[in-house]
Amino acid sequence: MAGLSLDGKPWYFGLIIGLVLAAAIIWGANYAVIGDLTRQIEGADNQLRDLDTKIEQGRSAERKLPQFREEVKRLNAELTKLRSILPSTRNTEEIIKRIKTLVDAGNFTLRKLTFPPLAPAQGSDPYAEWPISISVDGRYHNLATLFDHLSKFKRIVNVEQISIAALPVQAERTIAADFTAKTFVYVEPKEPEPVPVKGAKQ
Repeated sequence: MAGLSLDGKPWYFGLIIGLVLAAAIIWGANYAVIGDLTRQIEGADNQLRDLDTKIEQGRSAERKLPQFREEVKRLNAELTKLRSILPSTRNTEEIIKRIKTLVDAGNFTLRKLTFPPLAPAQGSDPYAEWPISISVDGRYHNLATLFDHLSKFKRIVNVEQISIAALPVQAERTIAADFTAKTFVYVEPKEPEPVPVKGAKQ
């Protein structure tokens, strides 16, 4: 291609070409350098906005922290209450002490107090039944009071299989009663056993 010749052209024609070339050089520099800086600034601006959002989320969580602590405190209190209703241990000594206190208060003669082994939990139930066999001699009115007091234990106690018979000698005590005081024990769920990986060494 032949070179551009300015022979016979007015002097300002070369000036115009020079200005056009200078503008092209400036535009190219702007695109290569200033454009890159603009993209960096926009990226930094986006990061600042993301950080501002995360900081605000953190401040919002911090403002809710006292509320979360109160909720944890309430749940712990509820758990303690539920543990007293459905404990995870049998507490045999405590139950013996309470039943004997009720028996003495009602002027009963305690003939039998049997604690059988804890039955396994049934199916997916998180508790196991624990039926306690009790036999007493006393008076009918006092027996009703005894049942009422058993129902007011902190832990769940259901009175079942009641059998009442008159005593041969109607003196200080008039009836013989046999019944089951069924309570329950919470069974902690077992952790699932890990599935062996094929090819792993035993």
